[in-house]
Amino acid sequence: MQPVLAGGPSQRDEIQVTITRQDLERDYLRQVELREWSTAAQQARTTADDARGACDGIKDGKWGFHTERESRPWWQVDLGRQYLVESIVVYNRCDTVASRSARLQVLISPDGGQWTQVYQHDGSVFYGFTDGRPLRITLNKLPARFVRAQLPDTEYLHLDEVEVYAEENGEVRNVALYKAADQSSLSMWSRWHPEGAPHARCYPVQKTVERGLALAEELLQFASLDPEAGRIIGEEMEKLRQIAAEARSPEAADQNVTRELYLRACLVSRRIALLNPLLNFESLVFVKRKPPVFHHMSDQHYGWWCRPDGGLYILEGWKSEAPRLRCLTSSLPSGSVIRPDISYDGKRILFTYARYYPELHKHPNKLDKNNIPEDAFYHVYEVNVDGTELRRLTYGKFDDIDARYLPDGRIVFLSTRRGVATQVLPDVNQVTTAPQPDCYVRCGGGPERPVAIYTLHVMNGDGSNIRPISAFESFEWHPCVDFSGRILYARWDYVDRHNQPFMGLWSTLPDGTGVQAVYGNFTWNPLSVFEARPVPGSHKIVFTASAHHSITGGSLVLLDPRRGTDDEAPLTRLTPEVCFPESEGWPAHYYANPYPLSEKFFLVSWSDKPLADHGGQMDDAGPGLYLYDAFGNLHLIYQDPEIGCECPLPLAPRPRPPAVASESQALARDTATCVIADVYAGMPTVARAAVKKLRIVGLPVKTHPTMNYPELGLTHEDPGKFVLGTVPVEPDGSAYFRVPAGISVFFQALDERGMALRTMRSAVYFQPGQTASCIGCHESRQMAPPSKTIAALRKEPQPIQPGPVGSWPLDYNELVQPVLDRHCVRCHNPSGEGKNWDLSAGQSWETLVRYGKPSLADLVLEGYRRGRSLPGEGLAARAPLISLLVKGHYQVALQAEDWERLIIWMDLYGQKRGYFDDRQYQELVNLREQLRGVLVGMADAAP
Repeated sequence: MQPVLAGGPSQRDEIQVTITRQDLERDYLRQVELREWSTAAQQARTTADDARGACDGIKDGKWGFHTERESRPWWQVDLGRQYLVESIVVYNRCDTVASRSARLQVLISPDGGQWTQVYQHDGSVFYGFTDGRPLRITLNKLPARFVRAQLPDTEYLHLDEVEVYAEENGEVRNVALYKAADQSSLSMWSRWHPEGAPHARCYPVQKTVERGLALAEELLQFASLDPEAGRIIGEEMEKLRQIAAEARSPEAADQNVTRELYLRACLVSRRIALLNPLLNFESLVFVKRKPPVFHHMSDQHYGWWCRPDGGLYILEGWKSEAPRLRCLTSSLPSGSVIRPDISYDGKRILFTYARYYPELHKHPNKLDKNNIPEDAFYHVYEVNVDGTELRRLTYGKFDDIDARYLPDGRIVFLSTRRGVATQVLPDVNQVTTAPQPDCYVRCGGGPERPVAIYTLHVMNGDGSNIRPISAFESFEWHPCVDFSGRILYARWDYVDRHNQPFMGLWSTLPDGTGVQAVYGNFTWNPLSVFEARPVPGSHKIVFTASAHHSITGGSLVLLDPRRGTDDEAPLTRLTPEVCFPESEGWPAHYYANPYPLSEKFFLVSWSDKPLADHGGQMDDAGPGLYLYDAFGNLHLIYQDPEIGCECPLPLAPRPRPPAVASESQALARDTATCVIADVYAGMPTVARAAVKKLRIVGLPVKTHPTMNYPELGLTHEDPGKFVLGTVPVEPDGSAYFRVPAGISVFFQALDERGMALRTMRSAVYFQPGQTASCIGCHESRQMAPPSKTIAALRKEPQPIQPGPVGSWPLDYNELVQPVLDRHCVRCHNPSGEGKNWDLSAGQSWETLVRYGKPSLADLVLEGYRRGRSLPGEGLAARAPLISLLVKGHYQVALQAEDWERLIIWMDLYGQKRGYFDDRQYQELVNLREQLRGVLVGMADAAP
């Protein structure tokens, strides 16, 4: 057991909190401003949502609407009736792309069907907001109900504001203001704009009454359990109906009257909400925390960015008007506390804490851990709920975060102590508290901002026996134990694809076996599936749809995995008024930390401050604690005007999931076996018997901290790679083979020429002694295993046949250049006949990746942007160089190994190399020797 820290609960740790009616009313007014009236940058759902932005009276030089790039894009306004239009004034977008509107056309119509062009701009660039010189078009009282602006060619159309002037009620005015508008298409830059004038906005009395009544109807189902509560709910429902009746009276036309009715309805709804039998706990655990100095999904969990004044708190009597607040961490120096967890018996709390050092975030060299105090890193702590026995569980200069109790008494958590090893086994001897190098994300960071990878680890309840259970090569986030004992978590999986969108939901068993995608591995929106928690009494999961370039926060979503594993179909947006951050815009308010009580009731944190990207500024006050329900009611529990309140948890015992037995075998030191039933499952367009082998490709971690450096290939954020080799595929599509444990790998299905027919875009790893199986290649997660004999299982598991020199470690100069030196350089050199295509050492890589149309570089970037591999679209099979050589190129006659070398290189994204430094190169050489027992043909493959 780790030593207990000095200090404990004292009288000064307890304060009385008063939540007044004025506090609640102030919060409800802020809610209506943001949840009902907000003009935040939310993604438009319809073309009309975006089009309203060009007739909303807001002129700021930005775009009021934004179409897709298309042929003849248009925007139009319906004036409501026919006017004699005197003039049209157009305010352009006032930045470097203002020239896109230089050939703007204007058309008018009496009915929206028959159009007459009345103006064509001369090609000069006009602005409006910045220079006070908008485009003014005189029409001399032409009759029109509809006015359209469009472009004559293929381009984006985006204008700031369009004003249409005509006489109305004896004066000439802008008759387009706040009128209905539409446009030809939506783009990723399209935004939602509110309807009507700001002064015409009213308080949503009817909507609030409907939400309250829906909540009451739901709770009346439990009236038999508490007849007195049922009686009170009935009385409150009558009050809501009376408020609705008053809202229909003539007096309600006064905005002050509707304001008071709205507030009354909110308070009645709150009284109903607090009668929910699911709220059968008297205390809440939560943390106070200021946002980090640098807010990014990765960096939010590094101690050097933390802010002061955070703490772990219990709110007792939280449903009363005067709850009591108790701090459990006042004995710790000022710092940051994040993401607590409560033991299954409700007696202990895990949390993560880092001490605040005022100038540490400015240090230009955080790589040197001598510059960073140990307690400036986040570490795992535990405390009893009465504040006694506060103890620290983890040590060392690593960030240890997101600790969660496992059913067997151990703890799962995230840690940067994974290290730089390519092979990571669940071995306590591999973990140390001594300073050691970190591995890093490929697409971000530098000495002033090292972005070290954190992955899943486990330890005993007293902090001993720390060991990794993940060999993944990139980030993992937010573990949570579901009701079956599995661990849900998010991971960032961007193997040979765009780095931004793929933070999907995964699950694993507590020993690191059984890793599988749950949702979002090929989903572009939302960007991050964070804070997943299983819903009691349901197979559904709630999560926070979060941004890439910000802290965790956004829109709350209910996921039904039975309806699919990607895209929108399995999702129900619980908070549709908040866009998915970054992919749909930047919301002016946001949710986080959902704790489900059922599919319809949640504890959450909600912030009335904007969610800023990593270049913006977050407000210290941040979120407060709330009750939220699926009907749309949001009721304040507690907030601190100086600091954010996050992660509300019921302080009560909870069911303990079953402890899952380990599938890993400690005696099998570094090997596992893998069974694939039928590679064609998931590849219906690939002819049966076309797949002959599987290529297994390893992924070493990035060891250099600087963003996109060194450049290994064409995307500038390529993963490290080395080819372990190939294994055979039987005629029925099955395969059974041995594979090294503890190494992140992906597979490629190869045809008879050794060319990839399909490539995994994510990674998998295996634990020692594990037997892993899958049905096919990219098959649906809903697919059942085939009830047939698997031919590969009639044999022993096959060893891996290594590839040629230069494939492990992957190195273009060792793999490809020898082929060019033998067959090509005599002509293709600076002074030879083929000097226009120089293939001599030092120049050949650049020559080959740019050859042909589409070139290998074109194909690589196409696949990178698409984010998934399509059956039959391997890179080597489509590369112009292969086509040239197959047709015949002078006297060049390649041997089988020559072909293999070229094909491997092209199928692996044409990288220059697959290692990040010389030390890693040597580690991979040593690993080949160490894994000799898993491989065959080592004599031929020795470097």
